Amino acid sequence: MSTEHSLAPGGDVTRQGSVERHRSISTEDLSSRSWLRPAPYDASAASLAEHVHAITQVMGGQGRLWLGPFDPPPQVPAAARETALVVPTSGSTGQAKAVAQTRRALIASHDATAALFAADGTAAETAGHGFWLPLLPPTHIAGIQVIARACRTAQVLGLRAPALPDPLPDLRRHFDADAFADVAEPALAQAEAAGLPAFTSLVPTQLARIITGTSGADARARGLLRHFAAVLVGGAAIAPDVLARARGARIAVRTTYGSSETAGGCVYDRRPLDGVRLRIEDPDEEGAGRLLISSPTLALGYLTADGELLAAGTTHEGAPWLRTSDLARLENDLLTVIGRADDVIITGGRKVLPQDVERAIDRSLMLRDIVTDAVVVGVPDSEWGERIEALVVLSQLVEPTEATALVHSALRTSEVPGWMIPKRVHAVSELPLLGIGKIDRSAAQALAQARGARDGTGPGMV
Repeated sequence: MSTEHSLAPGGDVTRQGSVERHRSISTEDLSSRSWLRPAPYDASAASLAEHVHAITQVMGGQGRLWLGPFDPPPQVPAAARETALVVPTSGSTGQAKAVAQTRRALIASHDATAALFAADGTAAETAGHGFWLPLLPPTHIAGIQVIARACRTAQVLGLRAPALPDPLPDLRRHFDADAFADVAEPALAQAEAAGLPAFTSLVPTQLARIITGTSGADARARGLLRHFAAVLVGGAAIAPDVLARARGARIAVRTTYGSSETAGGCVYDRRPLDGVRLRIEDPDEEGAGRLLISSPTLALGYLTADGELLAAGTTHEGAPWLRTSDLARLENDLLTVIGRADDVIITGGRKVLPQDVERAIDRSLMLRDIVTDAVVVGVPDSEWGERIEALVVLSQLVEPTEATALVHSALRTSEVPGWMIPKRVHAVSELPLLGIGKIDRSAAQALAQARGARDGTGPGMV
């Protein structure tokens, strides 16, 4: 049993035009071409330029780009001959896979985004296309798509080069308000000179630094962000208060949901893009279940080191569907992602979504100036099966021994039942991350387990 929703945000004319553009892209056999393999990305302008060149080749149908987590196989199977881009997943388990994407799927993604922006007035005068400021690594799908969308702008509007800053920015500095302002100001000026709306993409951590900062530089950065026609934010959950403050500051934040397997964001502001269909598999009494996605942006599958192509999903009513690792609900065509099915902790026979506990920590007024970041994991336990523990990043004014008691007290006054409160809380300088802004839960679990073995029932115990 499943529930299914499909929503097309654009009008009939826009949708028809979008479909016609997709059909004009014939199946491409790229298997005879050598893989484009840029040098490892180091965030310099030169390194960014090398990746821009490779992505431009892909978007022009002139090459195929390998960014996979291992060396490309000697050859690909017939089912993967249309592969134009191989990009690693960044999941939450640390087990990266090589996702095989086609140029057709990339363009379907770009045109669906453009159709939305044209229909809702974000960029009506340019058919939804615009000038893009790259701030994310072009080694993961979100950063790749910023550059690829700039290439699509050039294709659709007849520009001589991708709609990107010239010169390209050097992104080796630590991201903060000053670093953002230094690249955003000239980019906005170039976009205005070209008569194009300006777009960019951030991960929640980057947005939060600008939105919650109290310095003059932060205020200046927020002022610059207001001039972007859209600021895409995805890759991880965004704190509700950060989103509310950003929109209260008149910043055009668009939340996105997607993955490498869907060519990036396929759901904007909780609504699926044109052509995207969502299903909830085996929903429970509250309508929650595993999320399945059907879309023209789906990947061909996963390439292996020995040249096999593994399926990335399943088939339903003759159409391919991606079976995600996310638990979600659909309510009035709005998607709510609850958490990852693989993250569920089973303690004493009860299921716990760690995101529920993390949200309670984030929302606690008692912890607002104490805990700056947190992740909740399950650690093997001989009595309970799994024991709930947490890693927290603390403000500099708080001693770890004080914080553990405060976390315990704060959650006792929250909506979290007592059996879901972490048994141990470990203070760390930073949370382990993978990809772009995603928490590495596997590494977090290993760290919590190691801390527990070291500390026993000492200060880390709540």
